[in-house]
Amino acid sequence: MEKSVGVICEFNPFHNGHARFLSKIKEAFPQKPIVCVMSGNFVQRGSFAIQEKYSRAKCAVLGGADLVLELPFPFSSLSAESFASSAVSILNEIGVVDTLAFGCECDDIEALLHCADNLASEKFEKAFFAFCENNRAIGYPAARSKVYNELFGETSLLNQPNAILALEYLQALKKMKVPFSPFVIPRIGDTLRETKAESEYPSATAIRNMIFGEKNIDAFLPKETLAVIKAEREKGSFPVSMEYYAITMFYLLRTKSRKELCDVYGLAPLCDRAKKMASSCNTLEELVEKLRSVNFTDSRVRRALLSLLCGVNRFAEKEKPSYTAVLAVGKKGRDLLSVMKESSRISVFTKPIHALKTENKTVLRQASFSCLADDLYAAAFPKKGENGEFLKKTPFIL
Repeated sequence: MEKSVGVICEFNPFHNGHARFLSKIKEAFPQKPIVCVMSGNFVQRGSFAIQEKYSRAKCAVLGGADLVLELPFPFSSLSAESFASSAVSILNEIGVVDTLAFGCECDDIEALLHCADNLASEKFEKAFFAFCENNRAIGYPAARSKVYNELFGETSLLNQPNAILALEYLQALKKMKVPFSPFVIPRIGDTLRETKAESEYPSATAIRNMIFGEKNIDAFLPKETLAVIKAEREKGSFPVSMEYYAITMFYLLRTKSRKELCDVYGLAPLCDRAKKMASSCNTLEELVEKLRSVNFTDSRVRRALLSLLCGVNRFAEKEKPSYTAVLAVGKKGRDLLSVMKESSRISVFTKPIHALKTENKTVLRQASFSCLADDLYAAAFPKKGENGEFLKKTPFIL
């Protein structure tokens, strides 16, 4: 069987820009299936996905994907570097992918590869470490850009959201010696961080803001996505927000000791301020706003708070996913799954409950932790979900 094109995604929610992206892959590789590794119920910006993972995967398959696999929690909500390396690891371990496609503001693959090589070089790593040791007040993004520009000359790539993720993917391929061919598709429309719909292709952030603001989104989502979202809304499982847990979060910040907070992934440098501010905030957004700074982006703050809620410890980045789960299967997906029975070097589960019955201790530990987080997620549905609801889910099959 023809090897596949791998895609790392969140589809939060699946919109017209995503549909265009998949169609461009099909134009370039008409014979190749598309395998997506998609964040589950928690996304890299450190938040709950607005739409649960199985229905998002269904939208992706209806929009052109052939197989959607889960990037499980907490790997889906770690730093950009760990998010990228975890997803690349899954695509590599399943043994059916030879190409990695991604969208980017820059479509010059040679420029991206050159920048990624520089970032992965010993020269950069030494200079960056030394700079950070002597300039602790400067945040990671600003420090990285400054050191890079001084060593290799000015580049705008480190200021472009999609390019930053693309560079993480390329560095992961290099560091892990994964022999995928990278394929870049130029991004059009609004930037990833744009909070309002300014073009035909608004950002997912803008679309989420419109959903929570109860504004019409029909022009920006495929009709299939709109139909799925309508069904989820009627069922009481859409839209989902971490704001549901605001009071719980404030309670944890105020009652846990400093040592306990410092043991949470990403929270140590924020814990004193977070503990102090928890008593004066009414919403999580207000807390994030007060904690953000030059050194701590919104996403970095949210990841730390999400880790506190779900119990992610500070050593979370020390391992890679040992399993994945099938969320949706498209036209060529069944054949891919048959091949993966022989080719995959990690466990691939079609039913979540099977992950909790495995004899592999690492898989069992990771899957059990992810399932507990899914229970927290289901409790935040507009109409509260049942305990263990996601253990009863089965993949959508086209």
